[in-house]
Amino acid sequence: MRPHHRQVFFDAAQQCTCWIGLREPNPLADRWIGQPGYIPKGVNCKAKTADNPDFQLAGLVVDPTVRPDAFNRDTLAAAVDTWKNKFLMGGRLPAGFTCPQAGPEKGLVRLSGSAIYADYDLMAINRATSDGEWLPTSEAEARVLFARVEPLLQQGLGVPLIQHSTEFMWAGGVGAREMEWVLWFGPGRRLKRLQSSMPHGGH
Repeated sequence: MRPHHRQVFFDAAQQCTCWIGLREPNPLADRWIGQPGYIPKGVNCKAKTADNPDFQLAGLVVDPTVRPDAFNRDTLAAAVDTWKNKFLMGGRLPAGFTCPQAGPEKGLVRLSGSAIYADYDLMAINRATSDGEWLPTSEAEARVLFARVEPLLQQGLGVPLIQHSTEFMWAGGVGAREMEWVLWFGPGRRLKRLQSSMPHGGH
């Protein structure tokens, strides 16, 4: 994650006095962000981004069935399952998407001609005190916080990396995985890296 992007999250957390939970981004996407001909992954693209750092197009959405080398061993099976069961429609690419089956860009997915890098998945936004104490946060309060935080993030990032509301607010079927790392940005430049999608025990 780019240092500038971290600062944007810190600034939003400070201004809105909250904790912002972000699914740990794929760092391999950093080099593509903001480049001409590349766009963040939208809600219409369920496919996974390549996470093998030795792969030339790492950080971009790639077909794992034709380029299994684009993924790490422990993520390949999930990438294939997502590709076949959540991205393809009747075994075909959704409208607007292309994917060459040969050549130097074999397996690279494009939407309307643009290659696709990982977006930023917000997991949750939680009220806080100015010294970083977690405060109980209702769904209604979380929605109000999101309405304040999201424009600050988008403006600071300069690229529409936030493609939907938090995982726990959005009804589009993304959902949190059982085991994952989440970066929590809090007031006073506080940062916590916690496993799973929600903080436990006030940590």
